[in-house]
Amino acid sequence: RPKIMGSNRPAVRGRLSPLAVAFAVAFAAVPACAPRPPRLVPPAGGVAAVEGVGSASVSGAEASVKGRFAFSFRRPDRGRVEAFDPLGRTVFLIVFRDGRGWFVLPNRKVYAEDAAGVMMGRVLGVVLEPGDAVLLLSGLWPPDEAAAAGGDAWLPGRDAEGRLASGRRGEFSFAVKAFFPGDGVPREIGLAGPGTTGRIKVSKLAFDPPERPEAFDTGFLRGYAAKTWEEILELVER
Repeated sequence: RPKIMGSNRPAVRGRLSPLAVAFAVAFAAVPACAPRPPRLVPPAGGVAAVEGVGSASVSGAEASVKGRFAFSFRRPDRGRVEAFDPLGRTVFLIVFRDGRGWFVLPNRKVYAEDAAGVMMGRVLGVVLEPGDAVLLLSGLWPPDEAAAAGGDAWLPGRDAEGRLASGRRGEFSFAVKAFFPGDGVPREIGLAGPGTTGRIKVSKLAFDPPERPEAFDTGFLRGYAAKTWEEILELVER
């Protein structure tokens, strides 16, 4: 059974590093002979949206995540991350839109809401907005003059071939560990934050899929109970 556990450590409101939470989502069986990664070349005119499947393994002083996820991100501020158990049931769901994020436990019919970056940080340990996720996963992150000048934004770095290789925003950072065959699309990404390290590995990725507004709709939450993040942790500890 998938397990989500929290500690009794007091939370700090508005803190961007991970709060006390651990996700242990069982990996689905992996074939002995995994298929070769596809060749990926982003559209020359840029990428507005990405969707795909991946896995995450993140651990730190206060958070650990291990499992398989489906994801969909659309610039500037839409996103959806869904974690499944080996039977295909949704363990948790995060919906992002309009600068907000909703962490949902469907089996409990409850959710917690906070700023999008805060919610992403609670799960992955890195504050990443949905629009940033599109840039990172496509490998098409342009130089950011505000960040270079010391602004509160991600500052991307490139390797000798001009590919997106790293990024830093304050105490948070990422580093591309492997690329898909093709044109510099990240396949494996290392993450680091205060007391947190981990990796994301993308197995399937599509650029600019057809729009599905319903994927980012939060109307269904009218039938769910709103909880604080601390209450969510208490529920999953039972």
